[in-house]
Amino acid sequence: MSLSLDETLAHLSSGHTPNELYGVAAPSAKSRATVEKVLEEAETILAEEGVAGLTFRALARRCDMRLSNLQYYFATQEDLLTAVTRYVLARRLSELKARGTLRLTDVAQRFTAYLEFRMDRAADPRARAITTGLKDLALRQDGPAQHFAQTCRFHTGVLEHMISALAPDIPAQDVSRKAVMIAALVEAVGPVCGRHFEPPEGLRRAILLQARSITGLPA
Repeated sequence: MSLSLDETLAHLSSGHTPNELYGVAAPSAKSRATVEKVLEEAETILAEEGVAGLTFRALARRCDMRLSNLQYYFATQEDLLTAVTRYVLARRLSELKARGTLRLTDVAQRFTAYLEFRMDRAADPRARAITTGLKDLALRQDGPAQHFAQTCRFHTGVLEHMISALAPDIPAQDVSRKAVMIAALVEAVGPVCGRHFEPPEGLRRAILLQARSITGLPA
């Protein structure tokens, strides 16, 4: 069973102990503020320079910190990249929560609003650059991959729940496949052919119609 939005947010933003933030030891208010600042700057580097630009030295300069102070919080590069992944994914889910999309009582409206939210994020240039970086990390390192996969399972679970409610006659074994197909369609709004490729006009509308068709709803 997939986790709820609040549960997924808690998993991303906490850790094994109450003194952890995004899996980083931060026992005091000051240390928690420092971790937040560092990860915010790391997200900016990821958006502007990609994974290759996200080094300890670059981040220390950006945060005006000594390298040794930065490494006090993040002992290894993977520790840093895992925390950044958790931070960014939590921020995205916090945006979804703030919008109230998943609290809409009408399932058809919730379905459309959720897909619109996902496509808005996929189409935003900064968000696209960050997502590209996270996907790169998830292919290379176990820490980021674990949390990226968890978030993908959450989104798939959201779609599965709505598909089952909207089309209860769909066999249970087909629901997950349809959810993944719809999620892949939504991602097509992003830069599938690089940042200089312009998606065809009307793509968003076509994706919404196709998502309804996959679910078994009328256009």
